[in-house]
Amino acid sequence: MTNTFFEEMKEAGYAYQEAKDKRLETRTELIKADKWDEVRAFDEKEKAEHPFPFTKGAMKALQAYRNTAQRGCDSFEVDDLPWPDDTKDFVETLRKAGITSIVVTDESTGLMDGIYDLTACGCTMGTLKTVTRVDDFRFGSREPEMKRGIEFAIN
Repeated sequence: MTNTFFEEMKEAGYAYQEAKDKRLETRTELIKADKWDEVRAFDEKEKAEHPFPFTKGAMKALQAYRNTAQRGCDSFEVDDLPWPDDTKDFVETLRKAGITSIVVTDESTGLMDGIYDLTACGCTMGTLKTVTRVDDFRFGSREPEMKRGIEFAIN
């Protein structure tokens, strides 16, 4: 599964981190020179001028995409729903990426809240669906892993 939106998002994240790492070389030199006032000023400027380009919800969507692709899933699997405050951005990111349905396999204690949060964002709960993870072999098995979930339409 390859999605251009998520691939571009991933590349933008890599580019952000690469540029940040270069900027942090300056910070390291300031620390070595024991210039703590300049370090604090650097940190404030970094936070103000170079914010991370994605929200937590968007990053949760990207991680679900990466897991889905890495595991060779036959459906877009979400095994870790976002926190309630991040669900709106999560769903908006899925929409921007053209994802029309997801299968939630999350087994956390917050699953019921996550279901309600998805529906509050306009998603429609569908049927029970099993995700096949073709490339996710557990405990030395050569058989694909099967995960039970609930399908949601991303409206």
